[in-house]
Amino acid sequence: MAQAFGSSPTADPTPSQPPSAFRMAPKRKSAKAAAAEPAAKEAKTEQPSKEKEEKPEPKEDPPAETEAAKEEPKEKEQDDKKDARAAIKEPVGFHGADTTLNVVPTNGGNVLMSLTDGGMQFLIAGARANVGVKSGRYFFEVKVIEALTPQEGWNQGRSRVPVPRQLVRVGFSVANSSLILGDGGEGCVCFDSEGYFYADKKRTPSSTRFGREQSLGVLLNLDAKSPNANTVSLFCNGARISEPQPLPEKLQGQPLFPHVSYRNVSLHVNFGSQPMSALPFKCRMLQEAAAADVKETKAEKPKDGKYEVLFPVAFPDEGTFEWLDGFLEKHPNYTELSDRMVLDWAEKSGIWRQKGYKAKTSNDKPETGFNIRELDDGSVRRVLHTMAPLQARNFVVMELKGNLTKTERSETAGHFPSSSFKKTAQVIVGEPTADFKKKTHEQVLKQKQEQSDAEFRAKKAEAKRKKIIAQKQKKLEKEKRRAEKLAKKKQEALRKKIEEDKRKKEQAEKGEANKDEEEAKKEEDAKEKEKEEEDKSSEEEEEEKEEEEETVDFENVDVFGINDILNIGANTPLFKDFQFEDWTMMSLRFELHLLAHAFRHDVEDTERAGIHLDHLAFYYNKYYKKALSTKYYGLETFKELVDLVTDSVYVTKKQVIESQLDAEMECLQIFAKLTEEARRYRQLRLALGEESARLKLSSQPMQFAPGQQGQMQRGGKRGPKGGWYGDGTKGSKGGKSFGGGGGGGFQQGGSFPQHYQPPRQQSVPAPRTVAPRTVRPPTYRQSWNDSKGKGK
Repeated sequence: MAQAFGSSPTADPTPSQPPSAFRMAPKRKSAKAAAAEPAAKEAKTEQPSKEKEEKPEPKEDPPAETEAAKEEPKEKEQDDKKDARAAIKEPVGFHGADTTLNVVPTNGGNVLMSLTDGGMQFLIAGARANVGVKSGRYFFEVKVIEALTPQEGWNQGRSRVPVPRQLVRVGFSVANSSLILGDGGEGCVCFDSEGYFYADKKRTPSSTRFGREQSLGVLLNLDAKSPNANTVSLFCNGARISEPQPLPEKLQGQPLFPHVSYRNVSLHVNFGSQPMSALPFKCRMLQEAAAADVKETKAEKPKDGKYEVLFPVAFPDEGTFEWLDGFLEKHPNYTELSDRMVLDWAEKSGIWRQKGYKAKTSNDKPETGFNIRELDDGSVRRVLHTMAPLQARNFVVMELKGNLTKTERSETAGHFPSSSFKKTAQVIVGEPTADFKKKTHEQVLKQKQEQSDAEFRAKKAEAKRKKIIAQKQKKLEKEKRRAEKLAKKKQEALRKKIEEDKRKKEQAEKGEANKDEEEAKKEEDAKEKEKEEEDKSSEEEEEEKEEEEETVDFENVDVFGINDILNIGANTPLFKDFQFEDWTMMSLRFELHLLAHAFRHDVEDTERAGIHLDHLAFYYNKYYKKALSTKYYGLETFKELVDLVTDSVYVTKKQVIESQLDAEMECLQIFAKLTEEARRYRQLRLALGEESARLKLSSQPMQFAPGQQGQMQRGGKRGPKGGWYGDGTKGSKGGKSFGGGGGGGFQQGGSFPQHYQPPRQQSVPAPRTVAPRTVRPPTYRQSWNDSKGKGK
């Protein structure tokens, strides 16, 4: 293992490296050895026989140096050629706006230190160079010159101090990306001191560990002609410790800037022109890069020499922090000073938070919950307000409550001297701009989509978990049945053995077997054999049945492709999810369908093709002896009622009700299928937020027609003349019957019998698993005037 931070400097700083590609090649043979080898082979092949002398001599093997020359070297990087193009003139370094607030540059900016007081020892420092590489191959060096172990004031037993305490990350990043390498973003690639490589939000092991007093070289190869094009490599003390790692596609074609992030260490960054440790091949450092291969960024200095400090003034919960996000996106040279920024910084530094970072009670004064004294008592904020006025950069002081009060605003502004900073109060009140509204709507939509995706994933995981549990339970039950059968077989085998031993013992005592006993034994053996075969066949049938059982994906079942609605698979009925309103709507479909065909059959008038919409309530009461109320369905008109079941009946242009289905159907399963299809479509619309799709059925039961509650009697005698499909008792005088099987089942007109007392209140019937019993259209010509009361 390589030397870690704080190890003794007397130890060998060079980590264990794989043998060089040049060392692994075979040694070159001398000229004498090469000439002696073919002669030795010829001497071995000489034989006195004539047949061998006549055979042609075998061809000599090629020299070993030719094989070595053909072998491809493992190090594919080649020496740089001389470049006559003009090199960059400005020194490569770090601008203040491209460093975190805890970075302390010294020695002309090449030595980077960090603050280690007031909780700063837990936060990672980051710095990005001012020159980015667009093409070519260049490298820079980093050396850890100091490893610090500051005093840590965490709460014993409850906190989780970020590990490792000393950390170094070196790599490249794009402009305006996060200043913390390896924070989970997509705009950087880097190696860390623990031997991992970060790229495209992934962390993979790629190198050995490195530590103090070791010179690290980070090589970026953007040369399209090189075999290692679009890769980044790491070298330690001039030796390669990482294979070339490919750059993500999102970073290719963009200028990549040298970048370092560190915690509790001091670094020396060398951009050239002389390396501290030469690489195995000649390669120019970044300071010697051609101007055409790089992109230089210049620090923006104010014209009057004063940097700006903004104090946003706004009311709470009116999009102030959303405005700040848009402002910082457009002005990346401004640095935010707020408690929200500290919380985000701690998250990128890998500091554990008790409630996680998604739980935020406030953006202005969020709860810390780190269980680390320096981070929870506001020490970081005091250090930042002390360090910020010393740095040459623009700031945005985002204190919503503090900026509204004169005392706190004046106290904060007093930290920034007027000789170096211009203080501006940015008032954010009034109607927002169209761009701000659009961006806010996009953010709200994104949050809702993320929440919906999270709920979907949770439901999917729960369904998968239940499915796995069901499979395991089924397997356990199957194993239990097999164990019971095996135990039964063993008991049966033991019983047979005992009886056989007993029989042998009795035969030995008698001296000879009785004929009757032999026949009884044969019969018993035959019965036992037959029983074993039956048990075996039943067991095989049960196993085949269990194998054939399969779970049904109910949501994706084709409703109209089902042959049996009582079993669509795994003994599951199609109407397993029907509720009260579904049974009611299926009955309405069935009744209106029969009503349309019955009216056309009874009228026998070509000019009257069906029931007019205005007379629907009358004929519904005429046929079914119960009132049809739109209020029961939560509607106002009968047109709206028919629109609920347009898959069965519809209203023509002449306001006449006609059925979508044939009068003569072999199977009535179509009504259950139509109801299930309508239920699924209604559930889909409700999931999309369409509350108009919800059925508004009344909880009160359907009322029968006034003055006719007493006529709903059922019996076995034949009704009077005019009865149709009745199977009830003889109705009272003065009406037509409407029932099934005999006549007079439901009577119209008349009065209650003397012995009958009408119920005070009728309860709502429970949902049924079959279509409700009602009238069917007759198959023969019959009218109200000549009906005999006989059903078919």
